Amino acid sequence: MLAKRSFIVLCCAVMATLTACGSTSTSTPASTGSAPAQQQVASTGNKEMDELIELAKKEGEVTIIGQAQSNREEVAKEFEKTYGIKVKYTGMRPSEATPKILAEQQQGKYLTDVMMEATQQLAIQLYPNGATEDIRNYLLASTGVTKDDTWYNGYETGYQMAENTGQYVFGVMDYPRVYVNNDVLEPGALKTPQDLLDPKWKGKIIIHNFGRLAQGNTAMTALYLSEGKDFIDKLIQQEPVIVDDVRQMVEWFATGKYPIGVGLDTTTLNTFVQQGVIQKVGKVQPEVSTVLHPLAIGVLKNPPHPNATKLFVNWFLSKEGQSAFVQITTQYQSRRKDVEESPDPLIRRWATIDYKKSLQSKEADEAMKYVTELGKKVYTAPKK
Repeated sequence: MLAKRSFIVLCCAVMATLTACGSTSTSTPASTGSAPAQQQVASTGNKEMDELIELAKKEGEVTIIGQAQSNREEVAKEFEKTYGIKVKYTGMRPSEATPKILAEQQQGKYLTDVMMEATQQLAIQLYPNGATEDIRNYLLASTGVTKDDTWYNGYETGYQMAENTGQYVFGVMDYPRVYVNNDVLEPGALKTPQDLLDPKWKGKIIIHNFGRLAQGNTAMTALYLSEGKDFIDKLIQQEPVIVDDVRQMVEWFATGKYPIGVGLDTTTLNTFVQQGVIQKVGKVQPEVSTVLHPLAIGVLKNPPHPNATKLFVNWFLSKEGQSAFVQITTQYQSRRKDVEESPDPLIRRWATIDYKKSLQSKEADEAMKYVTELGKKVYTAPKK
């Protein structure tokens, strides 16, 4: 079944421009200029870790593929500051990164160490093609990373949420989530996702193109899992505007042209908030979130910097690494219990998250297929 799903999703990836965040493909190093000067790192008090640090420093760098045009580079810089080991971060759409990695490996080229936040690509596309390694082989028990009580729902759940493919789910984004421009609509005008079906919101909803595997597809799949197939069909009868361009979508939402947004890119939205284009953003969610979008980290086959890779994944899954990730990105919650929750008040606390359905499950796979086909039928690309 996993192999069949791999073939289906990989075909989609090659045929269409996909993204988990809807950003334009870029390749951005974590920092510019020369590599960080070799620095003295204080002993950790853990002999195994201290020896690994020295080996990693000899390799001098680690290469990572992750989301494009995001603040993940800032997380990488925290690793650089700590160990003086350069991170070469390449921001790419998953739809482009996956074929790139597979093509390189088929040619015997192993150029990337780590892939971040791409559970679907890691578990469904890369793993079945033998393009990944088991991250268990890179984790040090002496650091406490593998302790069961370190993680919400237990340590092993991190593997289960990635379909037991050797990748590790470190964080989650709660779903479904519908954004509301409260500069235009009074807070509380919509209380639950079902309120979107009220006739008075007809023509006031904007949705990111869900005919391809991007954030609009994820948002609509989550609504399907939470509210049911009939809800999705009725939502389309509300005549939403469906947009493929991420920035245009957020602009129309932020300026109030379409004050209800499904599948908004949060990075772009935060930029508009910081610029003062929109002051008040609200969210419409179920009382308790039962659908989660898992965020995974995986090691690619034959990493060119194995020791730096091992050091990075142990740091990233540590309290320090996860704290940096949550505080810098702000849009997710870490599964580590000892990490402070997101500073963004719109991001749900663990107290209102009841993990029952994963966007990586077989049930979600079927929902995604329905949503994708529906999206292809209703989306009309703008004329050039």
